[in-house]
Amino acid sequence: MTTSPPRWEYTRRLNRVVNHISEHLDEPLTLRELADVAGFSPYHFHRIFKGVMGETLSSFIWRLRVERAASLLLWQPTTRVTDIALSCGFSSHSNFARAFKERFGVSASEFRKGGDIHRKEGEGDSRRALYAPKDWDLYPEESRTMNVEVKTLPAYHVAYIRRFAYSKGVFAEHLNAAFQQVCGWVAGQGLFGPNTLVIGVPHDNPDVTPNDLCRYDACVTVPATVTTASAEVDIQDLPGGRYAVQRLDVDDPAEIGRSVDAMYGGWLPGSGFQADDRPPLEIYYDSAEPGPKKRIVLDFCIPVTPL
Repeated sequence: MTTSPPRWEYTRRLNRVVNHISEHLDEPLTLRELADVAGFSPYHFHRIFKGVMGETLSSFIWRLRVERAASLLLWQPTTRVTDIALSCGFSSHSNFARAFKERFGVSASEFRKGGDIHRKEGEGDSRRALYAPKDWDLYPEESRTMNVEVKTLPAYHVAYIRRFAYSKGVFAEHLNAAFQQVCGWVAGQGLFGPNTLVIGVPHDNPDVTPNDLCRYDACVTVPATVTTASAEVDIQDLPGGRYAVQRLDVDDPAEIGRSVDAMYGGWLPGSGFQADDRPPLEIYYDSAEPGPKKRIVLDFCIPVTPL
């Protein structure tokens, strides 16, 4: 079933709201403010958001805050729990402690030490937290052979399509189709050139966020003069700055997942850097042909700041 243009306009507006929420999690977020970002009436916005996103606005903000805190607990081992809580928009340590225990079934300190994650997905699913300190020695071979460079990358102005349901190291047909669609739009506008980049943006940590809720943006760089796209394709800016970059050249998507784990769990702890709250980038150099690739070549870029 083809999505109608009005439906795409709703999706476009709500994508902007989600971007705004992600960029301002450390601030109070009001219904009126977010309705203004979307261009909808505050009176109806809460119902619109839930109808399209499948979560209430307050539940969505709460989940993003606590899941970002969980990722920062693992990526920033020297940052105090209270400082992480405040940076994610919690008004006090006690409020954060209650929210974290409700979401994951363990305290923030236990989670940071490598305790089990209880995802509260309905089946009481529990799994060992990847990237936790106790797991840093799981990838000695990969850590020795990794060629990671810390680089300053520019901001990227991109056309993009957002999709949900993302698992690291797994070929996903719906994400590949999104890349093909946005590449097709860019090519159709005569904007594809030798310096065009194809970039994937996994906004959520699939070891923290349920896979069906993980956001993924299929992006293609476009000139700064491009400010509007099509009903299905929108425009956004990806932040530049310092990134830890590893070139991956693999024939099995599962190798990407293991290499990413090794970057977080093997390279990062001894690097003198910690990951910050920007999303990672996947800059692709492989074939634009649809379907599973025989070889996958990409730069996986972790946003970092000095310890």
